[in-house]
Amino acid sequence: MVLVVAGLHVYRNTNVLTEDRLCGGLVSTAKANAVLPGSGRLDAQGDGVADDLGDTVCKVERSSVVLGSGKGMLSVRVWEEDGDFPFEDGAWPDPSEATFFSGPVTGAVYQSVGWVLLPERCWTTKPVFVRVSPGESASGARAFATLITDVAHVVAAGAACGDLPAGPGKLLPPRSEAARPVSEGRVCGLGGFSVRDKVPVGTKVLEAGQRAPAGLWSCTLSLDDDSRDVVRADGFMTFTASRDPLLIAAVKKSPGTSKGKAPDGREAEVVDPQKIVLSCARGELYLAAEVKPQYLEARKRHPDLPRSDAHFESFVKSASKAYGCGTATKR
Repeated sequence: MVLVVAGLHVYRNTNVLTEDRLCGGLVSTAKANAVLPGSGRLDAQGDGVADDLGDTVCKVERSSVVLGSGKGMLSVRVWEEDGDFPFEDGAWPDPSEATFFSGPVTGAVYQSVGWVLLPERCWTTKPVFVRVSPGESASGARAFATLITDVAHVVAAGAACGDLPAGPGKLLPPRSEAARPVSEGRVCGLGGFSVRDKVPVGTKVLEAGQRAPAGLWSCTLSLDDDSRDVVRADGFMTFTASRDPLLIAAVKKSPGTSKGKAPDGREAEVVDPQKIVLSCARGELYLAAEVKPQYLEARKRHPDLPRSDAHFESFVKSASKAYGCGTATKR
């Protein structure tokens, strides 16, 4: 009887007696266990990599009869999106909060969601990426990045559209959990980048993001003023830079991308008035600025503030230098 009860406990509260991968091989049981909070058995719904990648879905749920063990749920989807989806305002958490990874595999994880871009051979009309959400905060960026990269590896192999490693490369987390005061003349860690004459006089400016330069990098500025909490939380402006070839290939597939000019006059591929791709000696460089609610509110209060173009022009100049992309003289 004792052995029966023990066996029942093991079966109902662990996956020791079951498969080591879930959802038709899509998700590693061990890696899901490392991400989901609590303890208990993992049950899954999903049939592996679908013939149509967009139909690939997996749901993993933790259940246990042990009191206080906690529950958790993991959802996996494969989606098509416009190429600059990671930086679209409102589509994801602020990119300055991301832990990025770039190189053999391109992706990012936040506390409660993460993504990995699939190789170009997996794309049809739009870039395709794997999105994983643990429902609650994942147990550590490294474990979460390893899980989602492993899923992407299985998807690419199953669709015979690319060869991805089963784990991420070097992780690039935010420099700190909380925003910190900017260093004037070196805003966001970029030499020569200044906002002194582009924000309300006397306003303290804070920055948050990863260390630059890097394959994937973002920085959000916010004003330490009397803005409403929700506006203040969204920030003033977000700047993004990337020299990751796969992400840049995805960005260039965005609708409306065309040949144009950078603020300094050199040729560029223009995704949006403040989103460009430059050709550099070391490869292409994506630079973007995103206006946030705090900037819009500040412009209403202070109509004489410079337009966002001035921020973007200053950012392009400083980021180009930091990334070894040279400069050009306006024509």
